[in-house]
Amino acid sequence: MAAHKPVEWVQAVINRFDEQLPIKAGQQNTHTKVSTEHNKECLINISKYKFSLVISGLTNILKNVNNMRIFGEAAEKNLYLSQLIILDTLEKCLAGQSKDCLRLDETMLVKQLLPEICHFIHTYREGHPHALELRASASGVLFSLSCNNFNAVFSRISTRLQELTVCSEDNVDVHDIELIQYINVNCSKLKRLLQETVFKFKALKKPAQLSVINSLEKAFWNWVENYPDEFTALYQRPQPDMAECAEKLFDLVDSFAESAKRKAAVWPLQIILLILCPEITQNLCREEESKVNKKLFLENLRKALAGHGVGKQLTESAAIACVKLCKASTFINWEDHSVIFLLVQSIVVDLKALLFNPAKPFSRGAGSQSADVDLMIDCFVSCFRINPHNHQHFKVCLASSSPPIFHFVLVNSLHRIITNSPLDWWPKIDAVYCYSGELRSMFADALGRVMQSCSTHAPLRMTPSLTFKEKMTSLKFKEKTTDLDTKSHKHLVLAMVKLIHADPKLMLHKQGQEVQITTAELITGLVQLVPFSNMTEISQEAMEALLVLHQPETIELWNPDAPIETFWDISSQVLYLICKKLIGHQMINSTEILKWLREILICWNKFLLKNKECATQGSGIPICRQAQTKLEVCLYMFLWSPDMEAVLVAMSCFRHLCEEADIRCAADEVPVQSILPNYNTFMEFASVSNVMSTGRSALQKRVMALLRRIEHPTAGNTEAWEDTHAKWEQATKLILNYPKTKIEDGQEWINMTGFLCALGGVCLQQRSTPSLATYSPPMGPPSERKGSMASMGSGEGGCMAAGAGAGAGVGAGAGAGAETPLSRFLDRLLSLMVCGHEKVGLQIRTNVKDLVGLELSPALYPMLFNKLKNSISRFFDAQGPVPINDTNTQFVEQTIAIMKNLLDNHTEGSSEHLGQASIETMMLNLVRYVRILGNMVHAIQIKTKLCQLVEVMMARRDDLSFCQEMKFRNKMVEYLTDWVMGTSNQAADDDVKCLTRFRTMEAKSNGRPATAIEALWLELQSKSGLGLGVVLEPMFVSTRDLDQASMEAVVSLLAGLPLQPEEGDGVELMEAKSQLFLKYFTLFMNLLNDCSEIAEDDGQQVGGRKRGMSRRLASLRHYTVLAMSNLLNANVDSGLMHSIGLGYHKDLQTRATFMEVLTKILQQGTEFDTLAETVLADRFERLVELVTMMGDQGELPIAMALANVVPCSQWDELARVLVTLFDSRHLLYQLLWNMFSKCAGGSHQPLLVIPHFEVDPTRLEPSESLEENQRNLLQITDQFFLAIIKSSCEFPPQLRSVCHCLYQATCHSLLSKATVKDRKEGKRAVVSQRFPQNSIAAVGSAMFLRFINPAIVSPYETGILDKKPPPKIERGLKLMSKILQSIANHVLFTKEEHMRPFNDFVKSNFDAARRFFLDIASDSPPSDSVNHSLSFISDGNVLALHRLLWNNQERIGQYLSSNRDHKAVGRRPFDKMATLLAYLGPPEHKPVADTHWSSLNLTSSKFEEFMTRHQVHEKEEFKALKTLSIFYQAGTSKNGSPVFYYVARRSGHGSLPFLEVPNSRR
Repeated sequence: MAAHKPVEWVQAVINRFDEQLPIKAGQQNTHTKVSTEHNKECLINISKYKFSLVISGLTNILKNVNNMRIFGEAAEKNLYLSQLIILDTLEKCLAGQSKDCLRLDETMLVKQLLPEICHFIHTYREGHPHALELRASASGVLFSLSCNNFNAVFSRISTRLQELTVCSEDNVDVHDIELIQYINVNCSKLKRLLQETVFKFKALKKPAQLSVINSLEKAFWNWVENYPDEFTALYQRPQPDMAECAEKLFDLVDSFAESAKRKAAVWPLQIILLILCPEITQNLCREEESKVNKKLFLENLRKALAGHGVGKQLTESAAIACVKLCKASTFINWEDHSVIFLLVQSIVVDLKALLFNPAKPFSRGAGSQSADVDLMIDCFVSCFRINPHNHQHFKVCLASSSPPIFHFVLVNSLHRIITNSPLDWWPKIDAVYCYSGELRSMFADALGRVMQSCSTHAPLRMTPSLTFKEKMTSLKFKEKTTDLDTKSHKHLVLAMVKLIHADPKLMLHKQGQEVQITTAELITGLVQLVPFSNMTEISQEAMEALLVLHQPETIELWNPDAPIETFWDISSQVLYLICKKLIGHQMINSTEILKWLREILICWNKFLLKNKECATQGSGIPICRQAQTKLEVCLYMFLWSPDMEAVLVAMSCFRHLCEEADIRCAADEVPVQSILPNYNTFMEFASVSNVMSTGRSALQKRVMALLRRIEHPTAGNTEAWEDTHAKWEQATKLILNYPKTKIEDGQEWINMTGFLCALGGVCLQQRSTPSLATYSPPMGPPSERKGSMASMGSGEGGCMAAGAGAGAGVGAGAGAGAETPLSRFLDRLLSLMVCGHEKVGLQIRTNVKDLVGLELSPALYPMLFNKLKNSISRFFDAQGPVPINDTNTQFVEQTIAIMKNLLDNHTEGSSEHLGQASIETMMLNLVRYVRILGNMVHAIQIKTKLCQLVEVMMARRDDLSFCQEMKFRNKMVEYLTDWVMGTSNQAADDDVKCLTRFRTMEAKSNGRPATAIEALWLELQSKSGLGLGVVLEPMFVSTRDLDQASMEAVVSLLAGLPLQPEEGDGVELMEAKSQLFLKYFTLFMNLLNDCSEIAEDDGQQVGGRKRGMSRRLASLRHYTVLAMSNLLNANVDSGLMHSIGLGYHKDLQTRATFMEVLTKILQQGTEFDTLAETVLADRFERLVELVTMMGDQGELPIAMALANVVPCSQWDELARVLVTLFDSRHLLYQLLWNMFSKCAGGSHQPLLVIPHFEVDPTRLEPSESLEENQRNLLQITDQFFLAIIKSSCEFPPQLRSVCHCLYQATCHSLLSKATVKDRKEGKRAVVSQRFPQNSIAAVGSAMFLRFINPAIVSPYETGILDKKPPPKIERGLKLMSKILQSIANHVLFTKEEHMRPFNDFVKSNFDAARRFFLDIASDSPPSDSVNHSLSFISDGNVLALHRLLWNNQERIGQYLSSNRDHKAVGRRPFDKMATLLAYLGPPEHKPVADTHWSSLNLTSSKFEEFMTRHQVHEKEEFKALKTLSIFYQAGTSKNGSPVFYYVARRSGHGSLPFLEVPNSRR
């Protein structure tokens, strides 16, 4: 478009620029500011090629904006900002105007733009807050306009001069003459102005003459300051025509100055005109023949300056004229030896005496203070440039006794000296570096006065939040007249801050011995100015000055003798103070300060990188760690800011935090995680900050996802969570007491809630698991509440005050003192789930539901589950009916939604934490409550959602924890199948009965009219009072949705589920299972029939609703078939007999359905082994295998869980069962290892915390002593070793047995490998040859290597400690274990040089260790051969195992879920055990004759003793007989002997193997 239609394209850009102005787009934010700047740059570039189009468009925009009518302060501010943006764009476009513009452009500019610019210059309003800025901006446009279009501007001025020559005295408009002050003037242009003035000056009226005199003076300075080379050349090569014009005008002005008042008005211009005549000036200085009036002028000037017989007005005018003379002389090179310097020297002494007299300060009155200051500054700067070594006036201004205005002049003069573009001959500022100490004292004094005045008039309350403001009645303070001293000190502080910004070296030069202290005072003083929200300019300048002070080259000047140490000290103080203010949100411009802080961090990293070899020197001071913590807290808390820009800036700051850690860790050669444990997540934050987000909501989701990934608790994230929680509590009260009209106003509260949810998990890690507080929302009116707690109190004005059941507090069962902030936060969230506030209740409930369900840290899942479980359990605590009310129902519905979101949302880490708390009780209680809600539309919808939750729960089954899964799933199937086809026996309402009867009759009528159906329609209509379609349609749709959801949930529940009838009904187990199977199978068949009949009816009636229903019914039928397949698949033994007959049913549809079910179970791989007669024996066998199953790491999950949960009264029985089972499987050693490995480490090693143990010189810190560390390590090792060897009498007997067995096995192994000769010499000689020091050392070495030292080195992993010890302690434990292992091995240190000093200690303890090993390994007499007989698994042992597992099934599940290593083991062993137990049923339901393991006597019988004694079970003949399964044992005879049964049909025709046993007494 730009190439083919340039005019349209340029106009489009201009229109976009216009539309995004604040006056049209509203208050600017960061995004609109960036967009506006982009548009401005675009127009500036376009103007280089399409100048007239751009200028014309901008002029029209300016006209329209100026003509707009505005109302209100905000609109006025937007108008002002828009005008500034337009004027600034115009100035830059005009400055880039090419020289070859058409004449037409100049005419256009004069006719259109110039009047608009003059409007701003002419309509200056005193007291208007933005008038001065607008005039300055407009004058800048006029200056740029006059550069290339001087003729247009000059023509307007000339025309006005001509008009003023003929106007009356009362009608003098001098506005256009004032344009002379702002235009761009070079030598030739100035000459034209002078010529024009000379030509018309006499004819002008007095006001016009005075205006011309004032304007020409300023035009002269525009020329000198913008074209100094031309002025310098004037004195090198005088221009007669310029001098002629100036002389003529001098004479005209001199004749005009008849009175003293007029003389005072024209003297400043006269001295300038005299300066423009170098030859005349030279003659005057040399007292040669010259013009009389010029000579007289100079004499009068000197007299007036000295105050000899003249009035105050002339003296003041003389001072002004002399300052102008001095200032002009500085633009002439002193090497030119111009005579003007002689003239200056003749008046400079009197001038300084007049202006810089502390006893009588120069003043022209109250209204001229600003002009007086400018005059003194001009004089000071000029005097410095004339003679930089004369510091008399400098000292006068610097003196503490001088008036404040002198200090102000001094500082501003120095600033001008630094910032003005220097000429070659101007002296540098370093000439006054020697006064840096005095300047710092002046700054400290002024700052102290300002801070004192601010603290005196400080507001009562700072803003506590970025959005929320306390809406409380407060006192209104009228602004008092500020004391002049306070104002002057504020101006002085601002000027000094600007001075530091301009040249920080001026304040850092030669600081003396206390260099670090003085630098710290200077910088921290500036830091105190940053938060000044009521002094924005000071705050901004302070930030700029600090940024300059933190440049790498300037940091080295803080303390040249120790730059790194000083850097860490001062920078940490800066960081700590700023972050503390930012955390408190006590600054309106917090986002800008955060941006500035980011720049500071960049500077710091540059400095550290420059000094990377020694970057960590001095970084170990406390303030450094505190500052880093505060920075972390600050960045965390900005992540929930409603300002999207602030969030992105905070995220980008994490990168610089990581860069600093990289530099520091590279210098120390340590992992970066030692400084920033969450380094990786911080880098992810930084990377996200560079990606353009799709919006605020998407950015917050990304932030919360990253917060959930933070793994390590630190002081920073913990403090950030706690501070945010405190602000969140306040914000919650504000929202409930003073609700906003829009939810956007509460965006900060939403962000805070998500932040607390996402980061709460990492804060949980560093606390010991708190006792979970019980929460229960108040349900219903106070008089009817059951199982609910008191509200938070009416004082908060919370939800309770606004609606029913809105507040919540801590349950009676949990003491407030035991609660953690995390627990209170979750309690508060649960109370807000049922917030009934009439204005914000719905928004709060929705946000809480979404945030808890989607953003909660997985580590908080267990705590949340327990709180939800406790809350819902309270509905059923009290006697009597369950309280049904809107609040309880709302809480249940919210819980269902949250649980579904949690389980649906596969958040990283969710699988690890979902199983740490069981949800069985909560789910059952949810179903129990929802069942009694009735069958209205809303209740049906809740049931549908609950069914969907059940389906999701089963999809996450592997991640969840079930204590009694089979019982739980059976109960859920029972409840959910009640909802299919509306068969719930809990629904007793008449309207529900009507609906059920109607649906049944409708299905059987096949669409034919029926009076019964019509009667039911009428019955429903009469009950509801509504039309039939209105009543039935939503209920019908909801009911069908419930059918579908129920069946989908039932399908997932029935997968692999053995039916488990209720216990204690007196019915035989298999019979009860059969009845239960028949119940469900019949229900599913009825549902299939229902679907089929309605589908047939749909075939006759075609319509949109019917087609949709057909699709629903097809899906419902599909899931019903799946449910039947899953049911039969898991219960073939009890269900096949009921279902097989359907294959021969007379109804073809039924037979087809059965074939479909049969096909599916075959596809699922159903095993029909359960139909075998030995199925029960096989299941018991699998149960034994499961208990003795070992994991990949040698763990025994089921056996260890059972051992940890069995009551102490059953320990003996459990020990006998486990030893027998594991011994029979040759796994007794693995059992002992798992049982007693922790006992070895945890029973008798005290862990002593001693500061430093590092003995490797290469790893020592500078503050550590090698000798002291060696003494520490020897002391702790000696204590441990003595504690171990003195504990032989307390040594665990199980470990004694292991040691003895190991000793015997070692001896046996060595003897078997020895030669015949060695055997003859005896075992001990062989062992002694193998272990020269001592044969028992093998036992000791193994005991320390495998049991004791692992417990010492890893006390957390072995369960001795609840949390990991610090790295220094871990290092000490590792070194101690090395020494102990050397003692056990009888080996000295040779390879590790740093361990050799401990050889004496190791050698001295060899004998003590040997005695200890002999003591723990010699309980039993050694034998030459190891003959260990294996146990025989009796029926009693297996049945006892069954009973122990059944009775402790729930506790086993809880133990496996809560165990730290449960993820390593997985859920499979427990799932298999639960399934097997479900198939076996409870122990008391086990018939004696069903298995050959039927002995209920748990003690050994005579037969068992006989079999064990003779080891019959090891004989091959016994094994062969056992595989035939032709014998089984059941019961005993009258004499107590075991009875064996022989099954003849199982024996083959061949001869049976003969089992020969020794003779024994029968």
